[in-house]
Amino acid sequence: MVRRIVTAVGMAAVLASGYACSSTPDSPTSPAAAPTGSDAAADGSTLKVTAPTLQSPINTVQLQTLSPTFVLANSSARFSTTPALTYRIEISTPAGVAAYTVSSVAAGSGGTTTWQIPEDLALDADFRWRARAEYNSTVGPWSAYGTFRSLDYRGLNPRPENGVWPRTPDELVAYITDSWANYLRPTDRTAERIANMEFLRDRMIEAGVCGGIDVALNLKRGVGPHSTDAIAWRTSSGDVEVVDIARAFDDKTTTLELQWSVVEGPSGYDPYPNHPGC
Repeated sequence: MVRRIVTAVGMAAVLASGYACSSTPDSPTSPAAAPTGSDAAADGSTLKVTAPTLQSPINTVQLQTLSPTFVLANSSARFSTTPALTYRIEISTPAGVAAYTVSSVAAGSGGTTTWQIPEDLALDADFRWRARAEYNSTVGPWSAYGTFRSLDYRGLNPRPENGVWPRTPDELVAYITDSWANYLRPTDRTAERIANMEFLRDRMIEAGVCGGIDVALNLKRGVGPHSTDAIAWRTSSGDVEVVDIARAFDDKTTTLELQWSVVEGPSGYDPYPNHPGC
């Protein structure tokens, strides 16, 4: 009697085992997440994927932009099919102060994902970034940090070879003349002469500010519009002067000659907007 009971139980176990095996696929085909809570991975991740690999920018590279494009090699799933992953990207200072965070960056095709930050980072500063894959409410492991340094100067003026910007009016005139000789050429079009003069005026203000010369756009008669061939200069005594910066500007058929000549007339000091830094 005992033997019959044991045999029946054994057969039931075999049948149950066979049913379970026949109804379970060799590997899951849906993006099922790993357990959460106390069963989460040691790094806190709850999604069965590898960490993405950062490709650019890395290795403390100096960038030529303040709004870089970030490139990473996609995470891979630890099951037969890869779900539609998104990525969270965090940018911070070396000290860990957050600079920008974006979530839900759609995974790119071809094994890589590319994303450009939509705003400018601080000028000439060190940053680090990392990324992780996410799916619904589950998250993969973080990548290692990539490091980079932002653009050190975004102005149009060439940076002085010795690193020292013009510090006197004469140095400033010579610097802009040497840097932008092509804009001094004669022309047969008045509109081109005006555009060239405004370009030189703006470069002179940018370089002057970098060298400690307190210059700005000049408002004609103190109220505007801006002068084309003159700038405002606040002297060391605090007075604001009008400086004529071009000789023979009105004669477009001659070569433009830059100068520094204080002239009479009411001034209007208007700081140059969006100075690019130095």
